[in-house]
Order: sequence, then C-alpha cells, then structure tokens
Amino acid sequence: MKLRVLVCIFLMVIALFATRHVFAQSVPSLSGVATNIEISESDAKVGDILSVSAAGLKRSAVAYDTNIYGVIVEAPVISIEPKTDKTKSVASSGVGMVRVSGANGNIEVGDFITSSSTPGLGQKATENGYVLGKATASFNGQGESLIGVSIEIGFKQVGANAQPKGFLQSIVGDSSKLRLMLAAILGVVILLGSVVAFIRLVNSGVIAMGRNPLAKAQIMKGMLISGSVVVFIMILGLGGAVALIMLGK
Repeated sequence: MKLRVLVCIFLMVIALFATRHVFAQSVPSLSGVATNIEISESDAKVGDILSVSAAGLKRSAVAYDTNIYGVIVEAPVISIEPKTDKTKSVASSGVGMVRVSGANGNIEVGDFITSSSTPGLGQKATENGYVLGKATASFNGQGESLIGVSIEIGFKQVGANAQPKGFLQSIVGDSSKLRLMLAAILGVVILLGSVVAFIRLVNSGVIAMGRNPLAKAQIMKGMLISGSVVVFIMILGLGGAVALIMLGK
C-alpha cells in the first residue's frame, strides 16, 4: 500500500514539472496595455519599433526618431480595440520585447533604447534625443536579439549629458578649470594683500616722519626695505599662480 502511494506521488511530481515546462514554453512574454492598430507595412513584426507617419504607423527608420509611437508586442495584458487580421498589438507604455542590435555597442540594464536607420530595429542611445525607453535586460551586441524594454517614450539626456552640472561641479570635475580657479584666487589674494600692505606702509611711514622729522632718512630706509619685501612677496605669489596655470600643460 505504501509503495503504491509513493509511486503515485512520484508520478504526480513528474507530471507537475513536465506540465510546468510545457506551459512555460508555450506562453509568450506578456506586455502591458496595447492598442490593436493597422500597420502600413506588412513586414512589420513583433519587437519592431513604430513611428507615426503621414501614411499611418510604420517601422521607425531614423535614429532618435521624434515620432516614435511604440513597439509591436505579442501578448499584451490588456488590448484596446478588437484585433483583426490587418491589425497588430502596439504598446506605448509598460514593458515590451524589442528587437535590438549592437550597432551602438553592448546594451546593459538601464541603458536607453532608441530607433535606428534599420527599419524597426532598436539600438543603444549614446547621445541626447528621443528614445523608446530603458532596457530591462542586457545584450552582448552580437547580431540581433529581443530584449525587454520599459517603455518611456520621450526626449532623454544620455551619458555625460544626463544631468547638467552646476558651475562648481563643472570646475571640480575639470582639473584645468580647477587650476585656473585656484590660480585666479591666489593671484587676487596676493595682489590685494600687497596693495593693502603697501598703503599701510606708506601711511605709517608718513605719520612716523611727521612725528620725528630728524629720523626721516632712517624711516625712508625702513620703508624702502619693507616695500621691497612686499613687492617680493607679490612677485612670488603671482609666480605661484602662473606656475599653477602652467601645471599639466
């Protein structure tokens, strides 16, 4: 009796895994909300990126096409309008499987996907422009493939241009600009400091000579020495600023 029960359980487990495997192979990838629309090109197929044209929807054939509408999907979760032999399910939101190539290099998760010069075929976006959305899967760039894309149609800033930097961020991120800024600060500080020191030196010297005219020669000599020191410090500081600018050239 126990043997029969064990055999039955074993057969049920095998049947369960076999059914699951067949079911997983037979069910296509599901997409979000789609609209059944007639496509002007009979060659258009699942995964093709579509754009709006005067003749209706057709496969996108321009990189960063500003008229991108969506992508042809196989099994949307929700389908608007009845499907006929002349219509195809087109998704403009959600996640859809998109045909891509490695024309612009390997695709990583999170990369923007845009249209290309090959009708219907997507590619990695490497510059600012209109995109279909973000890749949810990676692609090694060999030949063509269908990958998931989170559809977010619109103009996007890509790569280094994704987030415009502020003034300080742009300076900190650029060593040449940083050197120029530091050199300018150093030069201004040294120059202003030297001018202030010279004015105070002259002022104190004039006051000293007024109080003690007999020591005029000694006061003038002291002023000359102090002035020379101020000029030397100023030249040294400005030289440091110039050296900072020339550094790395």
